[in-house]
Amino acid sequence: MTVHGPADDGGAPVAVTDEADERRHQELLATIRVRSRRTALLYSTGAVLLVPWTVYLALTLPRRDLATHYRVAWVGFDTLLVVAIVLTAYFAFRMDDRVQLPAMATATLLIVDAWFDVLTAGRRVDAYQAIATAVCIEIPAALFSLYLARRVNRNAEELAVHRHEYHRDD
Repeated sequence: MTVHGPADDGGAPVAVTDEADERRHQELLATIRVRSRRTALLYSTGAVLLVPWTVYLALTLPRRDLATHYRVAWVGFDTLLVVAIVLTAYFAFRMDDRVQLPAMATATLLIVDAWFDVLTAGRRVDAYQAIATAVCIEIPAALFSLYLARRVNRNAEELAVHRHEYHRDD
C-alpha cells in the first residue's frame, strides 16, 4: 500500500511506502518459495523412484504380448513420465509459473498409465496389483499434479493483486 506524504516542491505528493506491506509481500514470497521447494523435492523423489521401476520393466516385461514392441512401448512411456516429473520438479524449484505445463502432462501421463496398467493386466493377481497401484499411487499423484497447477495460478494471482495494491499509486 502506498500513502502520500506532503508535496516535495509544491507539485505531486511524495509516495511513502508502508513497511508492513513490504513485509507481507516478503512473507508471501517466502511461503511460496518453501512450498515450491517442497514440491520440487516431492517430484524429484518420484522421478528417482520411477527410474528403477522403468529398468525393472525393461528387464522383465515380455518382448512381445500381442504387440511387436510391447516392452519398448512401456519403457518408453515410463521414460516420458520420468521426464515430465523431472520437468515439474525443475520448474517448481525455480518457482516458475511454467510448472503448470509439465504438471498437467504428468497428471495426464499418470492417468493414462493407470488406465493401461489395469486394462492390460493379464492374470488376476496382476490386475489387483495394477488397481492397487492406480488407487494408491498413480491417481493421487495425478490429482496432486492438477492441484499444483491450480495452486500456481492462485499464487500468481495473489502476487499480482498484492503487487498491484503495493504499487497502486506509484
